[in-house]
Amino acid sequence: MTDLRKAAAIVGVHEHPTRFAPDKSEWLLQAESAIAALQDAGLEPKDIDAYFTSATQPEGGDLGACSSIMMADYLNIHPKFIDETDVGGASFGYFMNRAILGIQAGLFKCALIGYGATTRSKMVNVGTLGFNDLVGKPMAATPDSFEQIYGITVVGLMGMIAQRYMYDHSVTQEQLARVAVTMRNHAQLNPEARYRTPITVEDVLNSGIIASPLHKLDCCLISDGGAAVIVASPEIARNCKKPPVWVLGFGESFMHHGAGHTDWSAETRNMVSRASKDCFGMAGLTTNDIDMAMIYDAFTINVLLDLEGTGFCGVGEAGAFVEAGNVDIGGSLPINPDGGGLSSNHPGRRGIFLFVEATKQLRGECGLRQIKNVKIAACTATGAAFLARRGTAVHVLGRD
Repeated sequence: MTDLRKAAAIVGVHEHPTRFAPDKSEWLLQAESAIAALQDAGLEPKDIDAYFTSATQPEGGDLGACSSIMMADYLNIHPKFIDETDVGGASFGYFMNRAILGIQAGLFKCALIGYGATTRSKMVNVGTLGFNDLVGKPMAATPDSFEQIYGITVVGLMGMIAQRYMYDHSVTQEQLARVAVTMRNHAQLNPEARYRTPITVEDVLNSGIIASPLHKLDCCLISDGGAAVIVASPEIARNCKKPPVWVLGFGESFMHHGAGHTDWSAETRNMVSRASKDCFGMAGLTTNDIDMAMIYDAFTINVLLDLEGTGFCGVGEAGAFVEAGNVDIGGSLPINPDGGGLSSNHPGRRGIFLFVEATKQLRGECGLRQIKNVKIAACTATGAAFLARRGTAVHVLGRD
């Protein structure tokens, strides 16, 4: 098997500071992020020979189909490789994998991964989009007939997953709420986070049920936003402006309605586990080597399932693991020091922001929220293609 450790590195990143941009298009948010990421890397647009982006049409975006070609034109770049694979919020993890493989295969040397969305300023209620909303036509008879007959929503799906998980493992609503409280505590240290006012477990439980057992504060915020990540070959990486952050391992997996499929919470965990096994096997590392993690927290339940799927704690133990303070800044496994999707930003597909924050942490650039002595970071992102058909990507990043 080809050794892909350090086949490519992240050399430039940028997260757009705005969370509300009614005066900007998603094109402009992405362009401004790309320009800033190039400056961060000390590169120029002519250095980009591969480009990856995710169409944001389901969230009400302007780009729609052929977004990679449209944005390449807008950015005036001329890549010889493009991709706009859509796996929801996990898309950017899949893009990272394809960028690494393309670089290793010699197809290109320097890839730009970009994203922009004006979800908040367009008042798109991402979590309440249903299957019919996404495809724009009545739903045909499918294996989802019992769940989606009346038009299941994203938050409705996650509520069912959380309900099953809590029933099977005696996890409490207070433990779920502790995830939201921790993310808000971290957001207080991030001047760009949208929500920085402290909250308590009681605040979460009193915030109103959205999809039982999930309360309003168990659900991610909705924001505008943009980001860019530049991935380059070792030859380019070692000559960039800042020290490279190497991708040491990666894995991906997916789930759908297989025969006899009845437990989405268990299959979600198993999906993450499959991707994690490949990722950590490639890196030659274990969870004990990880100093911090970026976990896609569209909902509080996502954090618990990803902690267990990745192997940071046993099945059914994640609630107690969080409650004990392990994921706090200063804990044994700090997660989402930027405040995550629950408190910092969530334009609709947050996966790219995991790489931005992890890279900044590994470079020691995060100010008050900086985790001490970070050398190895993990990123896990799970996204929905069409609700219960989901994909996940897991990465391990490290500095020299």
